[in-house]
Amino acid sequence: MRMIFARSLRAQLGAILLGFLLLVASSVAATFLAARAQSSDAMVINLAGRQRMLTQQMTWLALSRPNDPGLESAMALFEQTLFALRDGGATLDAAGRMVTLPPAPDAALRAQLDESAAAWKSFRARLRSGDAPALQAESVSILARLDSIVSAFESRAQAKLLILQIIQLVFFASALGLVAWGHGVTRRRIVEPLATLGGAARHVAVGQFSESLPPMSDDELGEVGRAFDAMRAEVAVARGQLESQVAQRTREIVSAFEFSQEIVAQIDIDHLLRSVAERARELMAAQSASLCLLASDGDSLELAASSGEAINPPGHRQPVRMGMAAQVIGAGDTVVVERACSGCGFLRAQEPGQCAAAPLRVGERTLGALCVVRGNASPFDVNETRALTLLANSAAIAIANVQLAEAGRRQAERSAALAERERLAAELHDHLAQTLSYLALKADRIGEMLADGDAANAAPELSRVRVAVSDAYQQVRAALVGLREPQPKADNFAERLEAALTHFREASGIPAELAIADPSALALPQLAQTQVLHIVREALANVQRHARATRAMLTIDRVNGHARFSVEDNGRGFDPHSIDGSDHLGLTIMRARAERIGGHLRVDSTPGGGTNVAAALPLVEEST
Repeated sequence: MRMIFARSLRAQLGAILLGFLLLVASSVAATFLAARAQSSDAMVINLAGRQRMLTQQMTWLALSRPNDPGLESAMALFEQTLFALRDGGATLDAAGRMVTLPPAPDAALRAQLDESAAAWKSFRARLRSGDAPALQAESVSILARLDSIVSAFESRAQAKLLILQIIQLVFFASALGLVAWGHGVTRRRIVEPLATLGGAARHVAVGQFSESLPPMSDDELGEVGRAFDAMRAEVAVARGQLESQVAQRTREIVSAFEFSQEIVAQIDIDHLLRSVAERARELMAAQSASLCLLASDGDSLELAASSGEAINPPGHRQPVRMGMAAQVIGAGDTVVVERACSGCGFLRAQEPGQCAAAPLRVGERTLGALCVVRGNASPFDVNETRALTLLANSAAIAIANVQLAEAGRRQAERSAALAERERLAAELHDHLAQTLSYLALKADRIGEMLADGDAANAAPELSRVRVAVSDAYQQVRAALVGLREPQPKADNFAERLEAALTHFREASGIPAELAIADPSALALPQLAQTQVLHIVREALANVQRHARATRAMLTIDRVNGHARFSVEDNGRGFDPHSIDGSDHLGLTIMRARAERIGGHLRVDSTPGGGTNVAAALPLVEEST
């Protein structure tokens, strides 16, 4: 039992707390009892002192007022108090309350009280005799006895107080002893072990797992320390294993990254496939490696590249459902088998040995498989299988990228051809078509002049026709060789718009006005200015060809951060929902031009109500 107590920290702390509790309870009880005893002693001393006063009072009354009733009352109270002090009993205190006194505490004091009782009998007789000299002599004698009794009571009260002080000193010394014991237990069994555990925890926090804990006590904290030390050792072992695994993974990732950097730079698919096969054979320390791709029908594999010993030429095919190809391609798993190379048409020429195959997957799509073979003496472990999987994943991404790049190149070529056709159509429509329309109008007018015999005015018109034909020739050449007319400068944009209106007025004879409501709407990039100029020209050409209008107006304003260019006429109008694309190629081209520069085209027209063609383009705010 004593050994268990010495080993148990909880038991020692409980004993210390219990000792403090007992000390406090004992101190309180002793103080309470001492206070009651002091109160009782004080009352007894007061009553004993009152006996002296009563003696003096009775002496004075007997000498001066022998018939005073107070004399008998004083005598009765003195006698009652005297017997109560000796034998215990009830008497009246100074306030007239009835109090109960304990008997005399010891024989010596009782003997003094007996002597006082005998002296009282003699003194009481003298009080009634009226003999003054004898009364005074008896008074002095009994007063001396009463003083001795009061002193005896006081000395006994002082003795009790001294005992209380000694008890308090003992309690204080015991409390100091408990504090010292508690301090020693706390320092030796709690503070020092916790400091040791704290230092060990700090060492673990900074990665120092080699230092073990010093021997600790057999209590609860000692058990915690031993558990911590066991945990430290386990963590050290686990950390070593983890560092080894991390180093292995790092080597695999670095190899995969270097490989991915190497193959990502490849743009030739055949060279890429050969590089993947060679790198796989080198990294896996294999005798040979093969890379096969899934055919477009999804039912067969085609050997795309090989590296190493006893390789087959590219182009060889085998069904997907044969051998381990079914598991690799079908389930998407990395497979390691022994003596199964003969089951694969690509690896049949290899000697029996370990075969590992990983799928070439990009997302949920399987492109093919990457296979390596080595002899029986060196089987593939888990890390090598994982490395082959990482290699296959990187290769799959590179192959997919090359395939996407090739598809993108072909798509870019098709898009470029389509864009060139659209450009040529727009150029011919914007320039050659308008010139030919102009030539047709001039031809009709020259015919009318010749029919009227107005040859003099027909000659200048023929000169204009020749100029227009020359312009058409140059426009066709420019369209065929991909030239563009010079980009207009921002500061002459309004002048070029005005020039377009002037050309329209001269060619059609229709009055046309330019209204610039907000000049800031002209602050467009040069490319946007060119497209707007083409849109305005095409809209005016449509007015000339189709509208039968008597007036036209070009309005330029700014709405919600957009520049708006509106060409409005009062012609016959049309239904925009019944447009025939073959007859309104110009609207399609205008809309494409607006969308090309981030804007949009709106056509508002009703039969008989004129037409409004508005192009809205975003404005770029200049930073201040």
